[in-house]
Amino acid sequence: MNRPLELPPRRRADSGPDTRPSGLSTFGHLPDAGPDSQIHTMIAPNPGDYLGERPDIGRAVGNQTRELFVSCEVGDALQQQFDHLQPAYIALHDLACHAASHLLHAVGAAAGRPVQRLVIRRQGYGTTLASLEFVDCPTSNQGVVRTYSTDADTDTQSRTALTRVLLSRATLSVVMMGDLPSHAVPEQLQPLRELLFSPAWECPHLQLMPLAPATAVALKSVAGGLTAGAGVQTRLAPMVSRPAEAWAYLSATWNHIQAQLHPDGQGLSLLDNLAPAREVRQPMPDTRSGTPRPRPLERFVHEVSALPGVRDICLFEVSTSRVLAHAGVHPSPTELARRGTLLLAAAASNRKQLGLEGPADELLLMGGLQAQGLRMLHSQPGIAMHVLFTPTQSDWPQLRPKLMALDAALPRSPVI
Repeated sequence: MNRPLELPPRRRADSGPDTRPSGLSTFGHLPDAGPDSQIHTMIAPNPGDYLGERPDIGRAVGNQTRELFVSCEVGDALQQQFDHLQPAYIALHDLACHAASHLLHAVGAAAGRPVQRLVIRRQGYGTTLASLEFVDCPTSNQGVVRTYSTDADTDTQSRTALTRVLLSRATLSVVMMGDLPSHAVPEQLQPLRELLFSPAWECPHLQLMPLAPATAVALKSVAGGLTAGAGVQTRLAPMVSRPAEAWAYLSATWNHIQAQLHPDGQGLSLLDNLAPAREVRQPMPDTRSGTPRPRPLERFVHEVSALPGVRDICLFEVSTSRVLAHAGVHPSPTELARRGTLLLAAAASNRKQLGLEGPADELLLMGGLQAQGLRMLHSQPGIAMHVLFTPTQSDWPQLRPKLMALDAALPRSPVI
């Protein structure tokens, strides 16, 4: 008599608390099939586990982009990821310049590696909270060393939090300093010094990289005392003017760190010199004190005024209604600034009365042949734009993404 095939009883796993970092990509747990079920189920916590990928932050979604969905603040989420994965990486940070992203793109082009993005989104909604650029640089042992730029595309508060986490947890933090008078160098370094002595700081190596002669001279007198007592090895590079020079000092420091970590020569992850590509031979963004610099806000309003349908654009300080830049045909930019401040204040009061959370950072008023658009600049806290435009030539859904792109391209103030 044939007996039915008997399967061994299913082994039940412990159902303790989920301790995975909030940002890890996960599949949902399957519903329990009951004690009599004979189905063997294995839950893969991350698609990379069964695809054979090395552990990484977020999930690759194509177009050189990784997505990380989080349910907490972006700085906390990135901190959790670093605590979980313990990665070795380099962080590039700007002070009084906008060179880190320039260096990152030049290095990627010369190394034949794409500049990738880590996009942090709100869990359940998909809202983009922040975006970070990075390049995976090849090493001598067929591995990669990730290099991040701290110049995150996000609001000021989140950018500050991400910068603190990236610098604090890096294997090597590189601070690039633009043209500064000698008396301003200690002031610019003070927030970094405070971070160095905070409990959050774990980075063992710091490299200061001046981009201007005056800054290089001033750093010689303050670099030694910057980290005194913090237990951080600090190196001061000579002044650099091209990405190839910056990379030469950066990679030499990294390779020295590797030699200290692996004195037996085993497991060395050494960075190579870059190929002589055009990008690394191009000069860094000019930071010399004698060179006239374009005013970013003036350039911004002229670029906005050139968009189809735009009649006027006024940038103003919300707290004082002070006009910062204007382009267009309106005879009184001060009136645009004053009316813009009143409208934003009324909107903020209205939201408060209704119990709505969050600031009023964008307004649209339609009527007649001309429409008004008010929007806070995300790159410049406390500054708003007042745009008068013709809806029949370009409506707000067409203008808005262009205004956001121009806003994102504005240089940001140095933050720690």
